[in-house]
Amino acid sequence: MDTRETERILALRQLDALAVLDSKVADGLEHITQLAARHFKVPMAFISLIDGERQWIKRSVGMTMRETPRKESFCDYTIRTAEPMVIEDTHLDPRFRDFPLVTGPSAVRFYAGAPLLTADGHAIGSFCIADKVPRTLSEDDRAQLQRLASLVMSHLSLRRAVDRLDPISGMANSHQLADELDLLAAMGVSEKRALVYLDMPDAAAAHDIASALGAAAYDELVRNTGRRLQTLMHEHATVFHIVGTRFALLSHAHDVENFHTVLGGMDDAFDAPLHIQNIPLNLALNAGMVSFNTDREGVLDAPRKALAAIKQAQSEQRRWSIYNEQEDDTHRRAFRLLNDIPQVLHADEFRLVFQPKLDLASNTCHSAEALLRWTHAELGAISPAEFIPLVEKTALVKPVTDWVLESAFRQMRAWAAIGKRPKIALNVSARNLEEPNICARLAELCNRYDISPSQIEIECTEGLWMNSEKVLQTLHDIRSLGMSIALDDFGTGYSNFSYLQYVPATTVKLDQSLIRNVHANQRDQRIVRSIIALAKDLDYRIVAEGVETEEIMGLVKEWGCDEVQGYFFARPVAAEEFLTYLN
Repeated sequence: MDTRETERILALRQLDALAVLDSKVADGLEHITQLAARHFKVPMAFISLIDGERQWIKRSVGMTMRETPRKESFCDYTIRTAEPMVIEDTHLDPRFRDFPLVTGPSAVRFYAGAPLLTADGHAIGSFCIADKVPRTLSEDDRAQLQRLASLVMSHLSLRRAVDRLDPISGMANSHQLADELDLLAAMGVSEKRALVYLDMPDAAAAHDIASALGAAAYDELVRNTGRRLQTLMHEHATVFHIVGTRFALLSHAHDVENFHTVLGGMDDAFDAPLHIQNIPLNLALNAGMVSFNTDREGVLDAPRKALAAIKQAQSEQRRWSIYNEQEDDTHRRAFRLLNDIPQVLHADEFRLVFQPKLDLASNTCHSAEALLRWTHAELGAISPAEFIPLVEKTALVKPVTDWVLESAFRQMRAWAAIGKRPKIALNVSARNLEEPNICARLAELCNRYDISPSQIEIECTEGLWMNSEKVLQTLHDIRSLGMSIALDDFGTGYSNFSYLQYVPATTVKLDQSLIRNVHANQRDQRIVRSIIALAKDLDYRIVAEGVETEEIMGLVKEWGCDEVQGYFFARPVAAEEFLTYLN
């Protein structure tokens, strides 16, 4: 493909003419083809676009055919000249008499077309009229046809301009950025560029500003931020307004290393307050940057990588973040896991295991904690430490918890059928406790599977949720059902005995981080002994997690623990193996 043809196809892509003409939006182009058919008294009028291999027939009057191979199109000849091309009788022209538009249902005998020319002189297609009988076209009519072609181009150019400018900021938008990136890739010259996604301020702060000062202030904020970025970046990058208060910076050619340096030195300029309605506002900034090669693969992946970088900046509360492939892989894996879970709920990849607990007074086992495990069909075993925190941040926490509850109750009914009724601890998250029907669901499961509520212990991790009246009421309702409540991971983070007077807990589980080194660390010993002593005074049952040696088990037993849970006694096991501990 020669350079001129490459530039012509790029012009077609940049104008986005195929997409515009595929749109169902009324834009006046149908009226132009209808006007042409009436003015020239012809049964057919249409707009034809030519890409590398095909002719596409758009906005037509009287045409049934929608596309043809380029080499079998009149317009392939029309776009080679700046003047209208007229074929008075196609049957007499050996170039065209075998074309599908001539021999097929359209039966074209007369054709006239004027090229659709861009401002740079590239012909992306033609505006055409046709008839089923031979005829001539006067010079005045040829000029009129050319004027109609120019009118079509004006419509296409205007549509493109409107679609690529943000209505609030008046700046080039994400569609224009996509065009710029496509153009870089199509040029076939590999060079280094940098793409930055920048929130100034972030969405939450922008929402606060809009709520406090109104929509007009928000619009002013967007415009002023855009102008500031354009002023700061005019020598180094093109600025695009993506959405809301998010902007993009595309570095100029051969300026990547200097671009990094320039951005790093602009902190004071970014920190300067913006005046909105005469109010000075200091706007926080988060930005993610990626350097990329302008080949097709690099260009296609650059926006996604810039998004990954800005997400990293936001999650770590940093101003700037450079794209990190390892962090991106982690994020993509997390996204994949979350995306797979709805299907997993109906497959056989989830399973429950049960970690036995040892009652230290009787040296017997009559309880266990139900734990969720996932063996992914392609990725293999997924650590619960990886996928459970992801689930707890999303709406998936409800269906996953429902699966755990249903599976646990089903297993407990199977054990009851052979005379075994262990007490099973089930984990729920703070988000589960905020669900309006959690108590009703637990009661329904007990009734349906004929399980006594006293066999169920609900485990929840201590945290700020304990200040929620709604959650506390839910816990009291669960206790009213006859179930016990355990505070999991006690001794980490939020630990405060003052809230225990409000939380209707029956059990405190000491976190394994306190237990793991208790045999060798005097400070840990004092902490654990104090917690146990106070919890016992308050009539709580004490469970030590993470007990991995006989020495540690002896210590916590001596200090007053009621149960232990850990690898020294038992690892999590399948339901069938758990029976051996009960026996």
